Amino acid sequence: MCTVPHPIAVKAYNQFIHSNIGDPGLFHGTVEMEKQVIEMVSNILRHPNPKDAYGHLTSGGTESNIEAVLHMKNRYVIFHGDSDRTASGKFNLILPKTAHFSFEKIANLLDIQLKRAEVDSNFRAVPESMESLIDENTIGLIGIVGNTEFGEADPIDQLSEIALKHNLPLHIDAAFGGFVYPFLETETKIGFDILGVTSISIDPHKMGLSVIPAGILVFKNESFLNLSLDKIKVKTPYLTSKYQSTLTGTRSGAAVAATYAVMKYLGKEGYRKNVAYCMDLTDYFQKELQKINLQPYLVPRINIITVSVGSYEKTDQIRSLLLEKYGWTVSAAKTIPALRFVLMPHVTKEDIRLLISDLKDLLDTE
Repeated sequence: MCTVPHPIAVKAYNQFIHSNIGDPGLFHGTVEMEKQVIEMVSNILRHPNPKDAYGHLTSGGTESNIEAVLHMKNRYVIFHGDSDRTASGKFNLILPKTAHFSFEKIANLLDIQLKRAEVDSNFRAVPESMESLIDENTIGLIGIVGNTEFGEADPIDQLSEIALKHNLPLHIDAAFGGFVYPFLETETKIGFDILGVTSISIDPHKMGLSVIPAGILVFKNESFLNLSLDKIKVKTPYLTSKYQSTLTGTRSGAAVAATYAVMKYLGKEGYRKNVAYCMDLTDYFQKELQKINLQPYLVPRINIITVSVGSYEKTDQIRSLLLEKYGWTVSAAKTIPALRFVLMPHVTKEDIRLLISDLKDLLDTE
């Protein structure tokens, strides 16, 4: 789900390759660029006042999600106390079954229980199922925008209502969809214009056309974190700043510069054209599939297509043959036995024609 970075991102990355934003006093310009990136991203994510947003760049969605959930846990302890949990219960986090595997890492790291809600026929979270799982040990809710297998977006507005009703934070994992959904002609509400959304993870190293690694974690405002930042803040006596309150210490200023450069260069209109190109590829891919009597499992809402070709065993066999015989690396879905195709900006229609031809040859010989 990553792509070839834009040339201007590469140029900026190389220019700032020595920059460590974890030591901000040495790299004032990079610090300023990071602030502007947060403001630009918050604008894309429909923050009512982007200058009020609070956040920083990370290595990607996994780190962003870890930090967001850590603040959820800290907030629970600050406002309720650890002893408020039931004697038999752990802290728990409620998320749809389609959530990214990074949350499994988070559960292990932070010693919390994952409570997985049901999804509907389009693999979107069922709000009623999410709400039914809430108890006195719940630290927060997770919504997904652009889930890994199908590209679907959960009903964030309905999850927001639940979060507000139960006074819980709502974190949105928009690592992939954050640079897609805001630029579709028919927009799906996914951002900070929804009152209950408290934080969002979005990855510029995916559809943002920046370099790897480059993720972003944005909170609606710094005051939301309240005292939670103090729980992870540490003294940094040998650096130019007195304290650090990010999850990692050394952070790539080069990734900041690359993200800043490509976002300033493309602007909203550039990203809109980028998404339009990928959606055109997606439409073209569907038409080519029809020629070999295949179709997407779901009508794709963004540039991800999942195609059922039989059992899990057959799917794995076709994947292996596509690689061994033709050199194609194709991923697979986990929820259902299916091949998964992501139509990224570096893909061409000629790539698609060749792939479909090779896939047809394999299916014809079955």
